[in-house]
Amino acid sequence: MEILQLLGVAVGLASLAGLNLYLVVFLTGLAIRLDWINLAPQYARLEVLADPWIIAFSGVLFAMEFLADKIPWVDSAWDAVHTAIRPLGAALLGVLVLGDSNPVFNVVVGLLAAWLGFTTHALKATARLQANASPEPLSNIALSVAEDTTVVLGLGLIFTYPLVALVIAVIFLSAVWFFVPRMLRATWVKLWLCGRKLRLAAEETPVGELADGLPTAARHAVLDAAGPEWRIAWAVPCISGPGPGYPRNRFGWLVMADGPAPMMYFVARGRPRRPFALVPGAPASARLEPKFLADTLVLSWSGGGEQARFLFDRGSRALARLVAERLSPPLSVPA
Repeated sequence: MEILQLLGVAVGLASLAGLNLYLVVFLTGLAIRLDWINLAPQYARLEVLADPWIIAFSGVLFAMEFLADKIPWVDSAWDAVHTAIRPLGAALLGVLVLGDSNPVFNVVVGLLAAWLGFTTHALKATARLQANASPEPLSNIALSVAEDTTVVLGLGLIFTYPLVALVIAVIFLSAVWFFVPRMLRATWVKLWLCGRKLRLAAEETPVGELADGLPTAARHAVLDAAGPEWRIAWAVPCISGPGPGYPRNRFGWLVMADGPAPMMYFVARGRPRRPFALVPGAPASARLEPKFLADTLVLSWSGGGEQARFLFDRGSRALARLVAERLSPPLSVPA
């Protein structure tokens, strides 16, 4: 039972450190210093956090993070700097909780704590990048307050009911690990779009026609899926957004195939290339939504109300506009 309680405290502190390392150190040290919590003998090494110098230093760093977390894009830059710092701090806290236990066990728990810290850090950084895609600052402030509140409540639970904290941490982290590949893909897409926005010139490159720029393997895959009566009319590079029947946050091509009826596909890069068929038939409407990092092409089909979204970086704005024009149904002219 004692080892489970130790693991509960170690896992809990490491997980919270990925959200806000400095707040974890500051509050824990302050709580010990002011006797808000009475440490059990097995947690005696945590008393070092009550040193006035550690409390003061972590308090100053937390104040800096408190301000940086409220400013769009500054928070993402701060997270980037702390990609190594938070997991390292989580590992040190995990080892500190164990005290003078078996060195092999300390190493294992230290590595586990570092991975837990990185996991929650990745969750936080991804959420911030998603929030920064919108220009308003309220979402950043709300996320920052929610993260700090989670740390405060989590610390209270850890030192009061460590076993309960361990169970909650395992359930939460299992859910996070399930979504880690999706989180990393979303983060990479946002970073790529940020880089494109920073590197691009002010003027747009004009586009006259929609070309067929599919690689050979992708072309054969689409034609095999469509059938011999179809041919590829055009294919444009894009990033998949939310929509039915295809994966999200993948680089690839939006493809139009002409035949007995129009068919559209999304083909993701990589192997094996599998074409994902969109809703059969031509979309009932196509519109372009300018966003901060990218322009979003929204395709809607009549009947089921299905929608598919595809992202075009700012350098492909003219291309996205041309696609929207081609897919928009012609206006009816009264007789």
